Amino acid sequence: MGTMWRWAWGVVLGLALSSAVVAADRPKVGVALSGGGAKGAAHVGVLRVLEQHNIPVDYIAGTSMGAYVAGLYSLGYSADQIESIMLSLDFSTGFSDDIPREALSYRDKQFRDSYPIELKMGLRDGELRFAKGALQGQTMSSLIRRSIGTIPEVPNFDMLPIPVRFVATDLTDRSEVILDSGNMLEAMQASMTVPGALAPIEREGRLLVDGGMVNNMPVSVVKAMGADVVIAVDIGAPLKNQDELNSVFDVLDQLSGYLTNLSRDQQVALMEPDDILITPDISGVGTSDFDQMPGLIPEGERAALEHIDRLQKWGVSQEAYREYHLAKQINRSVWLDTQAPLVAIRIENESGMKDDVIRDVLDVKPGDVLGEQEIEQAIARIYSLDQFERVDAFLVDGRDGPELVVQTRGKNWGPNVFDMGLRIEDNLDRELDISLDAALTVNNLFNAGGQWRLEANIGTIDRFATEWYQPLDDLQRYYAIAMVDAERKEWNAFDQVQEFPFVRIEQTRSSAALGGGINLGRNAQLQLLYRYEDGKYHSVGSNEIGRLGDYWFHGAEVALGYDTLDQPMFPSQGQRWFAQVSHLTSGSNLTFDSDPWQRDDFVVYELEWTGATHFGAHNLIGKASFETLSQDDLTLAHFTSIGGFLNLSGFSKDSLFGSHKVLLGGIYTYDLSQELLGITWPLFLGASFEAGNVWLLQDDMALDDLIYAGSVFISMETGIGPAALAFGHADTGDSSFYLFIGKQF
Repeated sequence: MGTMWRWAWGVVLGLALSSAVVAADRPKVGVALSGGGAKGAAHVGVLRVLEQHNIPVDYIAGTSMGAYVAGLYSLGYSADQIESIMLSLDFSTGFSDDIPREALSYRDKQFRDSYPIELKMGLRDGELRFAKGALQGQTMSSLIRRSIGTIPEVPNFDMLPIPVRFVATDLTDRSEVILDSGNMLEAMQASMTVPGALAPIEREGRLLVDGGMVNNMPVSVVKAMGADVVIAVDIGAPLKNQDELNSVFDVLDQLSGYLTNLSRDQQVALMEPDDILITPDISGVGTSDFDQMPGLIPEGERAALEHIDRLQKWGVSQEAYREYHLAKQINRSVWLDTQAPLVAIRIENESGMKDDVIRDVLDVKPGDVLGEQEIEQAIARIYSLDQFERVDAFLVDGRDGPELVVQTRGKNWGPNVFDMGLRIEDNLDRELDISLDAALTVNNLFNAGGQWRLEANIGTIDRFATEWYQPLDDLQRYYAIAMVDAERKEWNAFDQVQEFPFVRIEQTRSSAALGGGINLGRNAQLQLLYRYEDGKYHSVGSNEIGRLGDYWFHGAEVALGYDTLDQPMFPSQGQRWFAQVSHLTSGSNLTFDSDPWQRDDFVVYELEWTGATHFGAHNLIGKASFETLSQDDLTLAHFTSIGGFLNLSGFSKDSLFGSHKVLLGGIYTYDLSQELLGITWPLFLGASFEAGNVWLLQDDMALDDLIYAGSVFISMETGIGPAALAFGHADTGDSSFYLFIGKQF
């Protein structure tokens, strides 16, 4: 449907709407909805009372959450429909732009597990840069899109079933900006963008934020639209008294309140005797108390009914209101219910990512018919590439039909970004493992999609590494990779065999690898590397022997990984497989070996699996790990370890080591948060059962040697990774308490 055609419809329907409510003599009614976050649910109750008493709305304007409700109402949604939409969405998710782990690529999943703290800090042109907001508003735009449905750009918001305006603030000069045309989702979000919490919306060369800074109750706006009578709804919060100013957050909230209350008072001063100010009783409700929204809608109704005698003056007959409603629905169908096949797709890419990659992940082609859900899924797929500050997509009326416009904007703090990781594991006795990790990723090198990454890990494990990752084709399915790293780590070890009787061991090593691979869709990767490594072992704190020996090896390794888990440590769904086979040539010089530097050729086999499922609040997780060598001679070139929380609980971390390993485990967690405690962040009670062991020699491997262990724990998800407080016990008599927080090693 072309723009001119919609204009014609707008004119015809506008005339029909006017005649339906006898516009010749009836004063025009305008509604002004103020901002106030979650308290905006009260607006719905006010609108419901207007509908119940046949009071037509000719114009509507809103600020912040008032803009959200005004936008829905302007599209012809009823108060009942708006209530259903609002209460079906979790508005608290609008304040998180995290990409779900399961949506990331295989490579990005592994990196996030190691560096889960996104700093939103980076380097560009030699300068340190930071994000313009704690959040970029990607999830907020998703909430709005799911609310208003699929609507193309609107040349003028007067063409909608109810003419509407949205109020925003120009961040550069704090001037009032009235949004009256264009991308409706963007206009609504601009009015709702809390400065500092959300990054400004860039629109027509301006940086726009929440309109509450300049006009929190837009009486002046609906008057300028042509309203003769204004119904204004005030959900602003009164200023705090001295006893309530107890923290820096209270002070900042008070400063914000000065601005909104000042603008509110200025708008009230513009109201005339026939205008009506409705003030719902929302005391004790904060702007982020979205869980209280259902109870605020009746408060809006009660407040409106207190003015019902004055409101009824502007009502019309039942027949006239029915015609008014019908005209709105016909107009609404023009914008929302008419779907046609796409004739073109335009990519407006302001990032270092290649257009071909965006088109491939978009997975939309001309001829497709897109609704709100399909557009939402397409945007999510692109955003999951994790290279963008914002991704948006919307329909426009082209000459030959609807066109899909996809807009991508690279991270303003990039393209070279910092990430961090933290891990603390304490057995509340003598062992404390701690690691603080940082990474710098330099993106889009030479405009070829390459990545250069520098990593530094300091703590129980000291590690410095660098990696070059270079896609080899336009769709980035094939890649080459080169890696160099150096590492020092210590761990406790129980006596294993008479020939290796050491309690605490230190390993230092360095390695280099070169190879390539194939990205098998988003969730799997096949990689072939040739690696060289050399290193040495020392006994720490031993008076008998210091240096244990040196080693080296080189050889080829092929690895296949698959990962769809939603969380790395306590998943509720998905699977992760990792299989690797390495053919190594090695030599080692064990200090007390009678035949040092014997050259060996052997094969290493590694297999790991994790799977999870859930029903209701119950989560079941299975784990398996297997590692072995093809030879049965003791070699320093390859060791594996076991021990720690969920890895034979009861033992200290990595306290058992050898060349061959078997570990099986089952974990159960129960979500305590919603049903029992009524909290919104995930809190779990869990238990585990594990069986496994490690052996230095293959001939010693036996089922009779399996150690059985288990744990009970309470855990939660945090911004820096999972956290848990646990007690573990093994059938060997070993027991440990664990305090765990952060990423997994």
